Amino acid sequence: MATKRSVHYYEVAHNTLSSVVGHPGFEYLKDLCQKEKGLIVDIGCGEGSRLDYLVPGKNGVGVEINQYALNLARKNHSRFKFLLQKGEKIPLPDGWAAITYSTFVLEHTTDPVSYIGEMVRITKPEGRLVILCPNFGAPNRRSPNSIENPFSKLVKGLWGDFFGGDRLNWTKVTPKPDYRQIDDDTTVEPYVLSLFRYLVARELKPVKVSSLWELEQKTTNPRKLLFLLLGKLGLFPFKYWGPQIFLVARK
Repeated sequence: MATKRSVHYYEVAHNTLSSVVGHPGFEYLKDLCQKEKGLIVDIGCGEGSRLDYLVPGKNGVGVEINQYALNLARKNHSRFKFLLQKGEKIPLPDGWAAITYSTFVLEHTTDPVSYIGEMVRITKPEGRLVILCPNFGAPNRRSPNSIENPFSKLVKGLWGDFFGGDRLNWTKVTPKPDYRQIDDDTTVEPYVLSLFRYLVARELKPVKVSSLWELEQKTTNPRKLLFLLLGKLGLFPFKYWGPQIFLVARK
């Protein structure tokens, strides 16, 4: 289940909607949604602006745990249906959605296994799951709330890349007491390679897996430049070390 966020968070989210325009993950998802005639579900829809951007018709449903955000969504985007999620279970039946997506929510969950399992449950056979979030769990990255030693994380992460299994044993972190900037409320550090392995082991079929190296900010740091070069060359495991997770899987 995702953690509840502050009122300030949803104000920030609404004001930063322009940042998704041109984003490769959002544009790919938007194309999927515009071609889909079946039902599309946004898990953790917040105040509804992203659902409004992605889905052109009325076949979108938003699910949210925060009543304040839900009220905003219902007020500002009345063409969609919005549902309040009160526990771990998404209030939708099995095999209901043609596309189930989650954008920048997974890193704020308390139980990512349950969260992903619910996404899978409500998606129909041959339907698609789409996940977009920060790649905080990559060996070369960390969330704003991380207290882990960077070198230790790098060594441990490399070991996991070559010898890790298919479990989502992502590092949990403690949110900051005051929400001042995006991701101060991060609770867990997702990683695209372990997510890919986890879904494959559960017989889902990933059709697009990227760590979005094209979004990496410019740097003069030699170590970061080396990782960037290796990542863009598509070498394992560095291709999974980019700044964000973008994964599309077919059920």
